Amino acid sequence: MAQYVCRYRKGEQLRWISHLDVKRTLERAMRRAGLPLALTQGHNPHPKLSFGPPLPLGATSDAELFALHVTEAMDADEVKQRLNEQLPPGLEVTEVWALPAYRKKETFGNIDLAGYEVTLGDSVGREDLQGRVDQLLASPELIVHRGGERPERTVDLRPLIHRLEVREGDDGPVLRMRLRTGSHGGARPQEVIALLGLDEREHVRRYHRTELSTRPSADRRPGAARGRRWRRQRR
Repeated sequence: MAQYVCRYRKGEQLRWISHLDVKRTLERAMRRAGLPLALTQGHNPHPKLSFGPPLPLGATSDAELFALHVTEAMDADEVKQRLNEQLPPGLEVTEVWALPAYRKKETFGNIDLAGYEVTLGDSVGREDLQGRVDQLLASPELIVHRGGERPERTVDLRPLIHRLEVREGDDGPVLRMRLRTGSHGGARPQEVIALLGLDEREHVRRYHRTELSTRPSADRRPGAARGRRWRRQRR
């Protein structure tokens, strides 16, 4: 048995497709590609797959991840080619690498940082935006209210924002963010936009995820240097 980690791109064509639908599309592509998928045990076996943190609905990405188990070793480039032949426009596997034999599995459970680039329209000036960012980062706490299916609760986003800076883009200002993510809680780029006093429909042109990474295990404080960046391990 072997396991491969795949990085894939989600483009504009599928930006409004949910994470669950993307997972189903990828699984169908694996089956159509004829990959020798390893299956779980029990009455309802299914392929052994794991995925990185869900991408916010409406966002594009170059940094999404999934891992698959196969019953026999294959060339990583062949896995990539066979998957891409079966994927629809808007989904593309950009990199595949095999896990070393001594590592039993990859579950992505330690991913806790996500990088984003948020492209804004020209209705907000760069100086105005920089002032909003400076004021936000100077705040000791940034409280947001969350509800949905769970009871309403308050969350302080300030320790969850690791980087927030303004850059000039081709179509206007770009906000570069690095935010906490993962199963232990995190910040959403849409929440940061709201805290900046910006209207998502009026000012935001695009949310794009640029990276998934981990903080060093020995230093888990806000602002610490990045840990693993989920790149292929060069031999």
